[in-house]
Amino acid sequence: MHETTSAQALDRAIARDYVRHLVDAQKSDTPHARLDFCRRAQVHPKLLHFNPHIREIASLFGEGSNLERLLDMTLRDYLQYHHHFIHLGSRYGASHLQQRWLGGDIAKSPWDCWIYQEIIWETRPDVIIDLGGTESGAAHFLASLMDLIGHGEVVVVDAGADKAPAIDKSRVSCIAGSSLAPATIAEVRRRVDRRRALVFTGSGIDKRHVLEELRAYAAFVPVGGYLIAENSIADILGHHPFPNEGAQQAVTAFLAESDNFVADRRFAERYVLTLNPDGYLKRIKP
Repeated sequence: MHETTSAQALDRAIARDYVRHLVDAQKSDTPHARLDFCRRAQVHPKLLHFNPHIREIASLFGEGSNLERLLDMTLRDYLQYHHHFIHLGSRYGASHLQQRWLGGDIAKSPWDCWIYQEIIWETRPDVIIDLGGTESGAAHFLASLMDLIGHGEVVVVDAGADKAPAIDKSRVSCIAGSSLAPATIAEVRRRVDRRRALVFTGSGIDKRHVLEELRAYAAFVPVGGYLIAENSIADILGHHPFPNEGAQQAVTAFLAESDNFVADRRFAERYVLTLNPDGYLKRIKP
């Protein structure tokens, strides 16, 4: 046990020193760079070649394009990367990598956005209700799709809607208030009237909150339309406190209560890289 621990410590120390060498010398991981490091650090080349951390180092410091260096990322690795640097880059100190639409932040996956436009084109909703969509880019994106099909409007519902960035779009209106407040739901009902709605629940990731939103807003969705529970990926990646129950668990509970909706996986998740696994709920019954 002691020998194993010592070997692991040595491996970590060599890997750490090699990374420092590459950073200080501004070098890529190449055979020449490895030999140069071994010579300077007086480390036998075999200790570096068979180091358990060398593959990870090579993926980060290898030559070639960013894609070539990251081809061995797992799907989980990619989704973690997207969450911290693209999806919520501004929140995690990487604002220059934050995904944007027409200059405004949008906390939605580009893969999901592509699915959204397919759903909007296919179902032609009169109203899109976006719960928690206060990023100006998200509202602009959805309104832009409405512009392209020449029909519909976007209603953003959020407690902080009155403090959100100005949204310069004639098709967008905001309701400032909790998505679950009776007055808010009544106002949404007044605006929707008897028109067909597409609903996004995204104002929280807590199971209880999302489940209440699904229950409250399901009535606005017509047969063939969609009720989309966003950010259910948080359950899978563990992005909220334990117990690990969020939007995905809310969907499971909601579907157990009613057979009016089904989780549309074959169509809505066919690009795989979704932030809403099991979250595309299609209404199949009145």
